[in-house]
Amino acid sequence: MTERVLVAGATGRLGRKVVRVLKEHGSIVRAMGRDASRLQTLEGHADELVVADALDPTTLPTIFQSVDSVISCLGASVIPLHKYGRQTFTQVDYPANANLIRASNAANINKFVYVSVFGADRLSQFDFVRAHEMVSAELRGSGLNYVIIRPTGFFSSMEEIILGAGHGLIPEVGDGSARINPISEADLATYCVKMLEDERTNIEVDVGGPEILTRRQIAELAQSAIGDKRRLRRVPVTLLKVGSLFYRPFNPRVSDLMTFIAEILGHDLVAPAFGDRTLTEYFRELG
Repeated sequence: MTERVLVAGATGRLGRKVVRVLKEHGSIVRAMGRDASRLQTLEGHADELVVADALDPTTLPTIFQSVDSVISCLGASVIPLHKYGRQTFTQVDYPANANLIRASNAANINKFVYVSVFGADRLSQFDFVRAHEMVSAELRGSGLNYVIIRPTGFFSSMEEIILGAGHGLIPEVGDGSARINPISEADLATYCVKMLEDERTNIEVDVGGPEILTRRQIAELAQSAIGDKRRLRRVPVTLLKVGSLFYRPFNPRVSDLMTFIAEILGHDLVAPAFGDRTLTEYFRELG
């Protein structure tokens, strides 16, 4: 029997990729988003487009009709810019996904796949991580069959590095030797569908991309991609922390992201590798 899958957060960068991979695997895909105009861009890729706001649970029950499984890519933007909103992740990610989990339970769906964040055991003091952990706890206690996926970081979240390199600037902790293997949204989407199709349930899995890079190497790749030969100037992460204090009264989400970024620059974030797309290629295409 063909699987009917609801993709929540289908209009985001990851959600769009998940929709396409599911179709390639023969699923019947119901794409959910808040913005009807953005959903229309998935016309021809998803079988059904449904407008619903997971922050309003009254909009959810009808969209689960005949749904077998759910992949949730719901969440506030991780780009630290004011234009993407000011509500914190615990004010957006947690209630939206909690409502989705409860509606999934009421609809007796077979499996729920949630995209969380890697390194939560070391970074739980940040609102961004705390929100994901709150959703994970909700899912564990829901009674649903679930998979929690913990990626190291998306390629798109590193686009700001390109902008910084264009000015010859790069934030660093120490000598920039902390390592990470970020994963492309396309490879992560494939991994999400792989875990949906996996017979195992109630598991939590870490995943990263195939290329392990230091923070210094990432900065140099960004600079090379834009063809800038200037010497990179290191920006102390204390400036990010000062900036976060400035933003705190005006935009709590940006403030938390700035301190979160400052912290992870000094951490190794390396997870089991999946996929074949590299950040080197991604930056080259952007440049």
